[in-house]
Amino acid sequence: MSRGFTLIELLIVIAITIILAGVSFPIYGNLQVGARLNESSSLLVQSLRIARERSVSGYNNSDHGVYFLKDAQGDRDEYILYQGSSYVTRNSSYDYPVLLKRGLDLSFPGDVNNYDINFSQGVGYPFNFGSINLAHETKGSLNIVVKESGAVWKN
Repeated sequence: MSRGFTLIELLIVIAITIILAGVSFPIYGNLQVGARLNESSSLLVQSLRIARERSVSGYNNSDHGVYFLKDAQGDRDEYILYQGSSYVTRNSSYDYPVLLKRGLDLSFPGDVNNYDINFSQGVGYPFNFGSINLAHETKGSLNIVVKESGAVWKN
């Protein structure tokens, strides 16, 4: 009686492994894309909330906001957490830019290319409010809502 595996048993195990790998790669890819969209939207919500909280607390005795640039780096959108009463009059030494990953796309109310949400010092009311859409080219989209009261959430 010999011990070991026959060639047929070994080929069956290899074939099953290849089939399982072939089925799992697309599932893993979809999970990764969904995680990228969820992570980016959470980071965007957090940036808006940071700008609001800095304005409410009077950090550096200034307003704070988030400025969105569509296609800032070729085909990649970007947003910048800034300090100042507007993006144009900001103190650029406090800028915190975030470049979105490839495949993610921002859209704003009114179909503009640049959008500025600035929060008033002391009370945190936004000068612009509405819904910002963050979309992935294959996985769908999420809306980030900024209310008149300054509340920010995603849905």
